[in-house]
Amino acid sequence: MQYNENELKEIFSKFLNDKDGTFQSATPYGSGHINDTYKVSFLLHDKPKFYILQRINHNVFPNPKQVMENVVRVTHHLSNKIKERGGEVEREVLTLLPTKEEEKEDGQVYYTVVNGNYWRVYNFISDATAYEIGADSNNDDDDDESEEQTQKMVHVREEAAAAFARFQRDVSDIPPPRLHETISKFGDSSFRFQQLEEAVEANVAGRASACEEEIKFCLARKEDAYTLIHLLQNKSIPERVVHYDTKINNVLMDDVTKRGLCVIDLDTTMPGMAIYDFGDCVRAATALSAEDEIDLKKVGFSLSSFDDIVRGYLSVAHTFLTKVEMDHLAFAAKIVTFTIGLRFLTDFLSG
Repeated sequence: MQYNENELKEIFSKFLNDKDGTFQSATPYGSGHINDTYKVSFLLHDKPKFYILQRINHNVFPNPKQVMENVVRVTHHLSNKIKERGGEVEREVLTLLPTKEEEKEDGQVYYTVVNGNYWRVYNFISDATAYEIGADSNNDDDDDESEEQTQKMVHVREEAAAAFARFQRDVSDIPPPRLHETISKFGDSSFRFQQLEEAVEANVAGRASACEEEIKFCLARKEDAYTLIHLLQNKSIPERVVHYDTKINNVLMDDVTKRGLCVIDLDTTMPGMAIYDFGDCVRAATALSAEDEIDLKKVGFSLSSFDDIVRGYLSVAHTFLTKVEMDHLAFAAKIVTFTIGLRFLTDFLSG
């Protein structure tokens, strides 16, 4: 859904208005496909300042209020951690802007509801970049320029993986109560397997005969689909607060230090398995092609990229992961990728 600048100005005025400064512009921002995101330019006390204005997609997140309760708790907790170690709070964690006093409802001051849509504002983090890791970044050529780019991407993968591990470490002691599950059974591979079984049985679109080999492949791996959830249920691995969307571009890299600076896109942060985050990072960062590539000759896995993720993640995570979690890291990478396949095949069978 797209909004014109006048609409965006009106929504933004719930956070900052003409009494504070001058609204200058709002333009679409980023590559996300879930929420509607805009970069706002605002003259605050005669000084230019930027913000991120974002509409929460309530079709994906049916309870935006719970999403925001999680985000507020997590960002406040991270802010305290960063202060304790002498970091830059304004750059190392997302900072929500409160609504104007007259807009407060039920004590929730970090979002506003306009025409049934939930909106929030973050301070914009300057001098930082979110890198897109795609197929091209895994292609090694002999010329100096591509070798330099290859080394840059090695560093980006390592730093991003380390940043996700720091995130897990820093939120590990967030006080009770338990965070909300913003999307039910989000990281449960057994649930996705059950959905596939039901889709195969129903065959509502009459497509099962067109993908018999794929169905057979998946159904033969039922035990794999249940492995991680069984480990969690029998407490062989601990439940942790996790990010659940660990794509490389969800880490901002400092343009000066080149270090992983800030983990963003916190809407799926909820209770889960730390090794799922690792597996999802591997899935997203090691693929040699896009998810929807139809030429299977281009589909593959970059072992060197996997090594980068392992080095970066374990540089931090080795301090808090249990032995059972460590033993299942590689399996998690496989099963998270398998789970995405289960989802896609289920969608195909369901029409």
